[in-house]
Amino acid sequence: MHNPLVARDSGDKLAIDIALNEVAPALEKLKKAGKTRFIGFSGVGETAALHRAIDSKLFDTIQVVYNALNPSADGPLPKGAPGQDHGRLFDRVKAADMGTIIIRALAGGALSGTEQRHPLAMQVVDPIGSAPNFAGDVARAQALEPLVREGVAGSLTELAERFVISHPAVSTMLVGYSTLDQLDAAIAAVNKGPLPEAALKRVTS
Repeated sequence: MHNPLVARDSGDKLAIDIALNEVAPALEKLKKAGKTRFIGFSGVGETAALHRAIDSKLFDTIQVVYNALNPSADGPLPKGAPGQDHGRLFDRVKAADMGTIIIRALAGGALSGTEQRHPLAMQVVDPIGSAPNFAGDVARAQALEPLVREGVAGSLTELAERFVISHPAVSTMLVGYSTLDQLDAAIAAVNKGPLPEAALKRVTS
């Protein structure tokens, strides 16, 4: 279920009451019929609605917006960060025994540290849960470059990907790529494992 979850239905935004009382039961029927093994929803929309969906325990998985620019699924937003506060969503996910699919691991590409887009990439990417615009996200990503210069990671994208996999509540991470080299780089980053604890603290401070 990909609609943003909100208190009141509007456009493509889905009221949480409809999601829980009508959509979730329909998805459960598909599960019981053997059409799918698991059902889940995208964790975008209003934080209170997302919390209700998790707490309902009607879903097996959730797509979580979680990255080095907005780590609020785990703890407080970094000081002065402009993003949506997801209110320690991971705590609720753990209590509901749900799987997590991390989306926006690179904040739509902003965590590459440049506004330039590969010709094969989407040329306009609106932020989700972070700065009001892509340029703002890139500027905040560039503030993490000292960690790369110090050798914590080989690049900003490696730093961002290893930041995501460092959290024990993360089941898997979606990584957008435009070339096989970018995919190979993502695999190499994950194979290096989680970031050191001191680096994690610096990213989230």
